Amino acid sequence: MIKGSILFTGQYIATTANSGAPLVDNGNSLGFGLYNSEVNSSSSLTISTTLGVIGGATVTPVAGTYLVIASANLTASSAGGNTITFQLYVGGTAQADTKRSATPLSSAALATFQNMSISTNKLITVSGSQAIALQASTSAGTVTVTGLNFDVIRIA
Repeated sequence: MIKGSILFTGQYIATTANSGAPLVDNGNSLGFGLYNSEVNSSSSLTISTTLGVIGGATVTPVAGTYLVIASANLTASSAGGNTITFQLYVGGTAQADTKRSATPLSSAALATFQNMSISTNKLITVSGSQAIALQASTSAGTVTVTGLNFDVIRIA
């Protein structure tokens, strides 16, 4: 036996770098710890009329059920009345119940830029080959995103 390891079906799994982490079944293999991922960005990211992933907010976790929480601060351009859409995708498929939209008011009395917050969350089950992503677009103008948080937390 190798010191600092666990014997499992004839194979040793080193535990040196994983002390305190639970041993979990990651599908057809064992691994240490639950698969958790967090993307944070305080730098300015731009949303345009082309749908796309926001600031690296995508992950392909091991099979399981995850709580996914996404939030951000948005600063809309002067294109008042444009609709900003923020939505979770799994394996390239939009999750309809996670779609959130915000529409800046259009008024001469308002400042040129408008600040808003937007968030969504969902319990998502993946097979281990499906990416979970946060995508966004705007119907007109551009939107600057700051304070992005994208958390993927395995719960089962």
